[in-house]
Amino acid sequence: MKIQRCETTEQHSGITEADQPETQPGRRSEQWLALAALLLLASQSQATGFREISVEDSGYRDLTVGLWYPSEQAAPTEPNTRFGHAMAVDAELPDTKMPLILISHGYSGWYAGHANTAQALADAGYIVAAPSHTGNTWSDMSSPVERWTLDRPRHMSRVIDTLTQDPTYSLHVDADRIGVYGFSAGGYTALNLIGGWPDLNHAKTHCDNTPDEFACYEGLVDQMVNANMQQLPADSWGSDPRIKAASIAAPGLGFAYTEQTLAEVAAPVQLWSGALDTSVPTKTNAASIAALLPDQPEKNWVANAGHFAFLVMPCREAFKREDPEEYEIVCVDKPGFDRYAFHAEMNASMVRFFDRELKGKAE
Repeated sequence: MKIQRCETTEQHSGITEADQPETQPGRRSEQWLALAALLLLASQSQATGFREISVEDSGYRDLTVGLWYPSEQAAPTEPNTRFGHAMAVDAELPDTKMPLILISHGYSGWYAGHANTAQALADAGYIVAAPSHTGNTWSDMSSPVERWTLDRPRHMSRVIDTLTQDPTYSLHVDADRIGVYGFSAGGYTALNLIGGWPDLNHAKTHCDNTPDEFACYEGLVDQMVNANMQQLPADSWGSDPRIKAASIAAPGLGFAYTEQTLAEVAAPVQLWSGALDTSVPTKTNAASIAALLPDQPEKNWVANAGHFAFLVMPCREAFKREDPEEYEIVCVDKPGFDRYAFHAEMNASMVRFFDRELKGKAE
């Protein structure tokens, strides 16, 4: 599987701008459950530990969080989780402190949307915590954009608070070694957590000139501007200095950031983007961010990959019959592109990145 680590952005001048939505929420609960039924990429004699926990979000609904971690328990023979993996459910956590990786899912996803990546990180010695972002999940899209854009980073900080302060988990989490992985809207979330913030006046100008970008034609930027979010101070967007490294895939609203609004980003960044992504085009999102960050990020532009290449899901015939148009968007890759092979390589690369930045291991 070819992953290209680019040193320039000019290679993407011919990429088609966005003309398809990232998802169409609320239409198929069965589909989005299937989205998270991620297949194991490798067999193993020991199971990964998993538990579902609730994190209090004062003044809001509690967060449902998936927690993956190393385990010495034998792997069960049958899947035993809602997302179709065989896990050591509620197994004891290892008697040691481990780095923590947060995962932020995409627009209308859920906590298990990146379960294969969570498992790969847990098997490499990390505790992995992924909240379902209330109000912006497959089963609940009740939050308007002016709310979920602020809620998402706050959710992640609440998870850190809980895992570093709760007696059950604080003994196992190394509060000085915390990273984040975010996909799409989760990429926006991760970028804010490490100190970025969107310039909505800049974003509005971009949408005026590029109305076929997803966040533009869906009216997300207009709604944020109409809610006067451009008047919010920079510290309102969710920066959390406890996060020391970020891996970001297909970052939503990437065109909204400027050199000024990324100037405070100090954490090392690993960027991912599909060269064929029409939902969050590389040129105006990941490549733009890469050019503006104070320090050179690691750039992985994935040849022949679209937006949904960053998810591994069983694309059943029932889904194809129910909605062939969206099946084409979500499930069909360019001939020759193997999502499973790509995910094996991406997960290994992500482990190397976090090992280097959080554990101090050389690649």
